[in-house]
Amino acid sequence: MAEKKKQHFVPQLLLRHFSTDRDKKLINIFNSDSKFYKSNCPLKSQGQESYFYGEDGIIENALGELESNAAPIVSNIISNKTIPKRDSLDSQNLFLFSMLLSFRTKNTVKHMNEVVDKPFQEIKKLDSRFNDNKYDNIHVGLKNPAAFSLSMISKEVLNAYDLGLKLIVNKSNKKFITSDHPAVLYNQFLEERKHPGGHLGIFTKGLQLFFPISPECMLVYYDTWAYKVGNKKDNIIYTQNSSDIDQLNFLQMVNCTEMIYTNDSVKEFELFRFSDKAKSLRTQDRTKFYEVNTRYKDDEGLEHIQYIQHGDNRNINLKLSFIKQPQGAKSHKLSDYVLQFRDERLRYRKRNASH
Repeated sequence: MAEKKKQHFVPQLLLRHFSTDRDKKLINIFNSDSKFYKSNCPLKSQGQESYFYGEDGIIENALGELESNAAPIVSNIISNKTIPKRDSLDSQNLFLFSMLLSFRTKNTVKHMNEVVDKPFQEIKKLDSRFNDNKYDNIHVGLKNPAAFSLSMISKEVLNAYDLGLKLIVNKSNKKFITSDHPAVLYNQFLEERKHPGGHLGIFTKGLQLFFPISPECMLVYYDTWAYKVGNKKDNIIYTQNSSDIDQLNFLQMVNCTEMIYTNDSVKEFELFRFSDKAKSLRTQDRTKFYEVNTRYKDDEGLEHIQYIQHGDNRNINLKLSFIKQPQGAKSHKLSDYVLQFRDERLRYRKRNASH
């Protein structure tokens, strides 16, 4: 079992493409919390933790197989500036690798523990049995939050297979960075409309995923109804716009748990600048939990309180030169629901399944 102790939540196959040496064994690191920067660190020791997915090795083995399938696909994309044909086996493997990566990091662990702890903290406020100060510092969490997150998302991930995919090729004088949470979910469509609910659910209208796979290449999954990404017929988008790169790098800084990874093309002072700018966003909780104004008492005198819980959207007012909204999306009126589904049929399927 010893060989399964160190389990990587950031795949080494990804970090190698950001390495600083020819043998792909070294990488530059920046801790966004402590502002610690060090060059040429051993790549193998990055983005890993003892038994992160559990001691039985089941999830680690499954992820290892997924990464083995994805490694040559990612390398081919970087080398040849091309993406797999839609619905091919390579396309399916790349989709699973990219999407699941957003739900298997330390960032996810913090989010999942907040999901169970925030309701508990609210119960403590409402229940007089918790009035004693000895309960003040008690928190609850999951025994294996990373495994729980993957078990949940694996049941739903195929509902995001409708998302389109394009490759962004960076031709500017700046380079992409990556982090310990490299596959970042976003939603410009709902951000612009200041929608009060969660923006990043796997079913959500306007969902996007930004995933740098090298200093020059980034995968973008997106809702094809909500966005026009580059030219319709082109799967590859070349950008020389340094503002695009700055914003996408800032997105990595805002969403990382603590670590940023780069090669020598990114200067240390740029990382400090991004870190200072991102501080207020990074210190926010990863989960929103709040009461809605619907308290009432039933016939037995029991008070009912309704809460809403969703992930923090971490909006940065993202404006990219190669992403526009088509007229249908611009004129679309949101429903009154907290969750805006890409496919409304899923809302009723999930509702019926719960009964």
